[in-house]
Amino acid sequence: MEGGVMLLVLPALVMLLVSGGLAFAYNRLRARTDQVEHDRAGYVQIFEQANDGVIVLDFVSGRIHRANKRAAEMLGYTSDELAAKSIFELHFKEDLDRSAIRIADAWGSGGLVYDDIPFRTAVGEALPVECSAKVTEYDGNPAVVLYVRDITERLQLQREVAEKNAQVEEQNAEMRSGLRYAQGIQSGMLPSLGQLRASFADAFVVFRPRDIVSGDFYWSARMGSRVIVAAADCTGHGVPGALLSMTGIALLQQIIVGRGVLDPAKALGELRADLLHALVHQEGEGQIRDGMNIGLLVYDTATRECEFSGALCPLYIVRVGGDLEEIKGDRIPVGFQDGEPRPFTPHLFDVRPGDRLYMASDGFADQFGGPQGKKLKTSGLKELLANSSMRSTCGQGRAMEQAFTGWMGGTEQVDDVLLIGLQV
Repeated sequence: MEGGVMLLVLPALVMLLVSGGLAFAYNRLRARTDQVEHDRAGYVQIFEQANDGVIVLDFVSGRIHRANKRAAEMLGYTSDELAAKSIFELHFKEDLDRSAIRIADAWGSGGLVYDDIPFRTAVGEALPVECSAKVTEYDGNPAVVLYVRDITERLQLQREVAEKNAQVEEQNAEMRSGLRYAQGIQSGMLPSLGQLRASFADAFVVFRPRDIVSGDFYWSARMGSRVIVAAADCTGHGVPGALLSMTGIALLQQIIVGRGVLDPAKALGELRADLLHALVHQEGEGQIRDGMNIGLLVYDTATRECEFSGALCPLYIVRVGGDLEEIKGDRIPVGFQDGEPRPFTPHLFDVRPGDRLYMASDGFADQFGGPQGKKLKTSGLKELLANSSMRSTCGQGRAMEQAFTGWMGGTEQVDDVLLIGLQV
């Protein structure tokens, strides 16, 4: 009896276990399917709500499997209309070969971004686009996804920028042309090397504007047996400095040649007064502080007597034996200064045949460079002058220019550079 009961119970237990296992497997399969459907719905939502157009096309035939709403709107179709076309129907005839090549390149490299093939809209207009092609599968077949972005505004902005750049370049070209013309005028107002050599045994000039025109200038005149030479560094460089330098040249011509003022200290005093008047000096906070540092040398060729005055500009003398002497200028500029204007100091001295006289703007000493990127400084300038003084005057000029270029190296020139060398 007990054996019969067991025979009846065992099949029922087996059926229960089997049905329970099937139910568990079914539930797992159902959960997985639900997750897939959920993920698919999420992907479809992302696909449809993307800001860029998205087109899925068959790699072999180019037929469009699917396109999102944004792609249809860009091209003027409904999503169903667009999905019924091939990618080649969205291009103009002249672009078909290039389109096939781009798709092939995308497949070969796994992806590609290009913007040289416009799309053809439903009304036949060209729509400039940037396409990002990605390789994928669709229903088990090789496919390419195109992420399409309308770049009409980008191209318009690029055209506007290009037009602005062209305008700026044209303006710059006109400005450079004007500066070249101004450079010619400024150069014409500077004495030639021949003029200086006519009054001295020899001479050199190192003149290197930082920009096309310069705030540094030099000037010379001869009155009887006396030769007057000036070296000046005006406030600023470029156009502002050049305008001030031309004003300085005109005023020196008026004071020394026109009025016959040959005392350098007195001439600098009159230059200061005339320059401030020319700059329309105003009282109060609006005071114009532009001016110049200048050295003024008067050399009498008959007596070999020299007189020098400087406004923040020294005179260097290298004697025949190689000793270097410095006559410092006054620490006051030719320009505005607080308090009552002080007179400039005259310095009288004799020179002998073979002595050399030098005046320089601060552009040479203030230049950064060398192995540590520091300023050359006045001490470095004087050392270069002394070490190269055994050369001919012309050779020393070349050596000083080469030394400046070597010191500067790859750094930018910081200021206008002027160095005048005169041999008695």
